[in-house]
Parts: sequence; structure tokens; C-alpha cells
Amino acid sequence: MEAAHVAREIVSSPARDEIVVARILELEGFGGRTSGELMGLISGAAIGTLMFGSMSTQLRELADGLRDGNSAGRIADIALGDADAVNAGLACGGVARVALIRPDAVFWEALGELAARSVVAVATDMSGPDTRVLGYCAPASSAVVSDAPGVAGPFSVALSGELKRRAESRRAESWVGELGGRAVHIETYSPTSRCLVVGSSELANAIVAQFELLGLSASIEDTLEGALKATVDFGSNDAVVLLSHDHEIGVPLFSALIRTPGVYLGALGSRHTQQVRRDALVALGYSDEELKVVYGPVGLDLGAKTPAETAVAIAAEFLAHRSNRAGVNLRATQGSING
Repeated sequence: MEAAHVAREIVSSPARDEIVVARILELEGFGGRTSGELMGLISGAAIGTLMFGSMSTQLRELADGLRDGNSAGRIADIALGDADAVNAGLACGGVARVALIRPDAVFWEALGELAARSVVAVATDMSGPDTRVLGYCAPASSAVVSDAPGVAGPFSVALSGELKRRAESRRAESWVGELGGRAVHIETYSPTSRCLVVGSSELANAIVAQFELLGLSASIEDTLEGALKATVDFGSNDAVVLLSHDHEIGVPLFSALIRTPGVYLGALGSRHTQQVRRDALVALGYSDEELKVVYGPVGLDLGAKTPAETAVAIAAEFLAHRSNRAGVNLRATQGSING
């Protein structure tokens, strides 16, 4: 189950006061790490799993102990033998360092961002056996840092900067390091991108094929009602490619999505068609800054002519948008060539 779905069930649970959230901080062994997992533990029930459910019994016992104690969170090392690991679908056994935390206000906010399918970086204290979430950041906002004792001054500044940098990368990753003399884990949750193509055609089929080739989810809708329904929970990693020139579809659809932080809105059509749609959106009160998420005519200038080539140009532009890159030739840049 995607982390956003788990977070949504956690934040909407009627048993919020007793929920313990479990997350993996580090792994030794297991043949690799499953990034971005999240689990909610309630007395007698669970939301989501960690490591294919291989350590659910131990996690339930630890969560029960946490509820009975005075700490808001703890770190525990859970060992799993090779036989049990392989039976659960893992490559081999190992030791998982897990944080179990009873969410405070800051952690609830972070879970809310994740439930909304936003990219979000979450920092967890690893400096001792007791733990807590130190702060979080979504790409379109400033970092939110806990006001707990010891989380202030230069450490707060360093933590905010690291959270912001990792959130803006939009890459799902797990990082453990030292900030201000304190051991910190930062998990960046990045939901799998989805693309909705509005308007059936050969090009629509090519776009779906191209996005699926990239491991992303894509679908086609023809009506405004269908498109609005399909995008009701779209977040900062998602894309809409409007092929229809019908402004009675494009204007209300973009109007419903344009203020979703980070969303990509691409539109096929002539520059005249783009201007008519833009004027309609301006008349509805949208600013020039807000309209920057509308890419029309859609796609990078690759000289594309066929539907397949055009689909590549559109997918490439979306990837550049998601990564906050200009989409220029690598030989003209000085930074990392790997994202």
C-alpha cells in the first residue's frame, strides 16, 4: 500500500489518541531497503505493513509497551533470521532499526501532507533510544521544525535547510547523518507520479505508453466529469496533459487543479488556443505566478513530429518540472548529471 494511502487512513482514524507510527530508519542485511514504508499500530489492529509484514508481531508488542510508558517514541532494533525473511518475500535476514512514535502536532501535520500525496521530507531524532519527529518540509513551503527542547538555534537552521533541500529534490530516499552534533534520519516520501491525459487519440495512447515505460501511472479521460473525478486527489508529483481544445473542459479542469502545489498542467494546441484559455483563467482571478504551472504548448522543443516523439517531449518536460530543472543540455550545466 502506498505511503500516502497509509497516512490517509492514519489521519482519518477515530483512534488517533492511541496510534503509534512505525517507520524504518536503517537496515543491515535484507538484501536492500524498501524505502518509504509507513505503518500505523492501534491496539489489536494495524494500518499498512513494514518489510512485507515480517516483523508485525514485534512491532505490536513494542507499540503496546510505548503506550504503557511515558515516552513519546523509541528506537528499537528488530532482527529477522534468513528463513523467516525469505518466507516473507525478502532476500535474506538482517536487522532493522525502527522508530515507533506517538505523533505530536508536528508529526500529524507531516502525515497530513503525505496523506494529500505531497512530497514531504520528515526528520527523526536518532541521538538516543527515545525519539521524536524533529520537523518536516514539503517542496512548496518552508520547513516546519519542532519547538521541543534542544531543537533551536543553529541546529534548527541546519535542519530546516537540509529538509528543504531534500524535499525540493522530490526523490524518494532515506538519509542518516549528523546535523549540529545530533544524529538525524530524514525520509523523503515521494508518491508515484500519475498522469491523466484528457482527450482520446493516437497521441493520448502514446503518452500513456511513455509514462508507463517510465514506471509511472497514466490513464485517459474524455469528459470533464471523468477528469475531475480522476484528479480529485492529485498532488505535487502528478500531471495532467490536456489534448482537448474544448475550453469548457480545459478551463474548469485547470481551475480545479492550478493551486495544487507542484502539479504539472500541460496543454496541447496553438499559441492562440493557449492565450484564450489563459485569458479565461486570468478572468477567474488566477495570477501570472499561479499560471506558471500551465505548460502550453506542451512539451520540450525536441523537434518532435510523430505521436511517439511528441510523447517523449511531453514526458521529458514533466520530468524537468518535477525535478525543478530547466531541461537544457547536460553539457551546458555544471552540477550533478544524475538528478
